Amino acid sequence: MDTSPVARQFFSIKSAADHASRAHKGQFRKDRRTPYIVHPARVAGYVSMFGGSHGAIISAWLHDVYEDCTPEWISLTDSFIAVLPLPDDERQDIAAIVDALTKKNTIPGKEARLSDSISRILDAPPEATLVKICDRIDNFLDTACRDGRVRKRYLVSTDEIIDRLSLRADLYGYEKAMQTLKDIRYASPKNE
Repeated sequence: MDTSPVARQFFSIKSAADHASRAHKGQFRKDRRTPYIVHPARVAGYVSMFGGSHGAIISAWLHDVYEDCTPEWISLTDSFIAVLPLPDDERQDIAAIVDALTKKNTIPGKEARLSDSISRILDAPPEATLVKICDRIDNFLDTACRDGRVRKRYLVSTDEIIDRLSLRADLYGYEKAMQTLKDIRYASPKNE
């Protein structure tokens, strides 16, 4: 592809959106009505709104494929990232961000899986922090209509994300995204 770097970035974002749409085809959010792809689309939009790079936007589109799709789609996504028309370091960053955001199903317990993912986010390229904050903003807003037990679990896990990622968010310029997450979270009473 012999085009400008900006054209390659836009092409890569569009390709990632198309790839994620195919990977999540037939999947729905917890409400069983909303197509799953709405979530990565919103996360990508938030990442863009908070100043994320094209690599972060691509990562947002792909961030749930490894957790929620078949092994075939995981393999296809590895191949997809490897051939994006971007510099090697950018492709490596995208792969590292997506990997850091992927909770490992081999770790028992949701809390332990989240804690492990946050630890890997802290070692990943900085924009992994932005993508995780945006992911949590969207998921937290989605829990508003869920039962109290689920909501309480989200409050606790959101507190862990805020506690562990706030410093890194400040360090890399994602204060507005983190403040948005805090505002949304603290609008919900702790013992709701």
